[in-house]
Amino acid sequence: MAKTISVDYGAEAFIELLNANNVDCIFMNPGTDTIPVQEAIAKFRIKGRRTPKVILCLHESMAMAAAHGYFMVTGRPQVVLVHVDVGLQNIGGALHNAQRGHIGVILCAGRAPWLLEEAERGVRLDIMWLQERLNQASVVDDYVKWYYEIHTNRNIHQVLQRAFQVTSSEPCGPVYLTLPLEILMEKIDSVTIPDVPRHSPPSTPQADNKVLDQISDMLLKAKNPLILTGDSGRRPESVAPLVSLAEALGAPVVTSRFRVNFPSSNPMFAGFNPNPYFQDADVVLVLDREVPYIPTQAKPNADARIINIDIDPVKPAIPMWTFPADILIQADSSKVITALEQKVREMMTSEQQARCEARYRAFTEVHRKMKTDWQQLAEKGARSKPISPDWLCHCINEALNDDDILITEPVCNTPAILRQMRREKPGTFYGCGGTSLGWGLGATLGAKLANPEKTVVAIVADGSFIYGCPVPSLWAASTYQAPFLTVILNNRQYQAPKEALQIAYGADSYSAGSNQWVGIDIEPSPDYSLVAQSCQAYGKRVEEPSEILAAIKEALDIVKRGRPAVLDVIIEKEPEASYFKS
Repeated sequence: MAKTISVDYGAEAFIELLNANNVDCIFMNPGTDTIPVQEAIAKFRIKGRRTPKVILCLHESMAMAAAHGYFMVTGRPQVVLVHVDVGLQNIGGALHNAQRGHIGVILCAGRAPWLLEEAERGVRLDIMWLQERLNQASVVDDYVKWYYEIHTNRNIHQVLQRAFQVTSSEPCGPVYLTLPLEILMEKIDSVTIPDVPRHSPPSTPQADNKVLDQISDMLLKAKNPLILTGDSGRRPESVAPLVSLAEALGAPVVTSRFRVNFPSSNPMFAGFNPNPYFQDADVVLVLDREVPYIPTQAKPNADARIINIDIDPVKPAIPMWTFPADILIQADSSKVITALEQKVREMMTSEQQARCEARYRAFTEVHRKMKTDWQQLAEKGARSKPISPDWLCHCINEALNDDDILITEPVCNTPAILRQMRREKPGTFYGCGGTSLGWGLGATLGAKLANPEKTVVAIVADGSFIYGCPVPSLWAASTYQAPFLTVILNNRQYQAPKEALQIAYGADSYSAGSNQWVGIDIEPSPDYSLVAQSCQAYGKRVEEPSEILAAIKEALDIVKRGRPAVLDVIIEKEPEASYFKS
């Protein structure tokens, strides 16, 4: 039931509405327009009233990345507060990541004052004329689901509740609110607190029963069914029924670099690259996968039947998403998988069961060989210098517990992480979902703030570390007692454009022929361990492969004692297999 709470100003109403929606943190980078919110929080603290914890973020991009990480592990909408148009612009690619990663976050920014020749409070500076935009929301409107500017405190409760409802409705995504200074500083008597449960996001859809029968029949009649997953593990309850479905069908499961969708130890785990399986697959089940395959590399056979199940199946925010499907379903995959697993077992004949069991046994051997090859690849690099990415990731895996949380942004060395990291439990492995580098450090901070009792580890490339606002991120980790370990895969170059150039122009290119890679090498490499030390974190550079495991264990021990840690690991420049070569 709605209720009324006494407040004195619009900013206090804003805080009370965040409280009503159980917001834990405000990820804030302040400016002259955010001061009413800051004053309201100070007042609430002095008077013993609840208020979200303020996480001071020394860069706006890091604020959005931290909110991203917090939502990612909790599923609860987050709030980011920045400064007028320039604060919005400084968020940059982090908003792209939130959009593509389907992250529920309310992005708020102040705006230049309406009243420039009169004011009861506050300051008027020349910059305020320069910060006024014809349409401030245009900075972000292509990256958010909904945007609005609050015009009056009489409906601030409706505006905020609408923002929470939209951002948390599947597919989740960021929304934007403009908070005018005059509204926040306006004297008022009270704010209406809505009945929050009555403004909840809608329940997610289930597939039609007849369609489930059709899908089950196709899968049971298939000679070589294949399952591709993308982001289905965002709902942990989807993992167990998917395991049961795959085992019942004897269907290999290709997963992604974003979540634990399927345990890597299961005999039906088929790795992360679907390309080798398309030649034989006659039925392909796609679950929550933004890009099912890359047509120029490999694609299903023309006569293969394709079933695509997704909460957002036609991807209207991706202008040219043109992947064909025989059955395209808008539904919550966690619900569909559960129902589908039951249907398959009910409809399965004894003849089909025998065929599925034979497939299961055959693919178990494929799985075993794949895992053996990956193990041998790590052992092959045990003495390599510079250090092999596979050996490094193998050592990290050896040092981690099953419940530890791993956040990854390794770019071209992604395959090494995917091969060597055993992540069995849902909610213990995360990738970005977007493509803008600099996400990893902030996201790891957010994940640690949301799970203070867990050990949280970031594995990032050196470019990702640079883009990731290391000083703001490590400063916040120290200041807010949210320590985490960062392992930098330092190959001292921009490997992605280098490999793209090699593929596009070949061995006869001027770059390859002269060994002059323009705009590629980061030599000499900065000593990132010293950056860590400047932020009260532990920092160490590691160059010897024999020292890796001990260094990781030492750094983890330091983190568990409450201090952030950074390992700057010098790795080889030309790995045997990378993101472009896998």
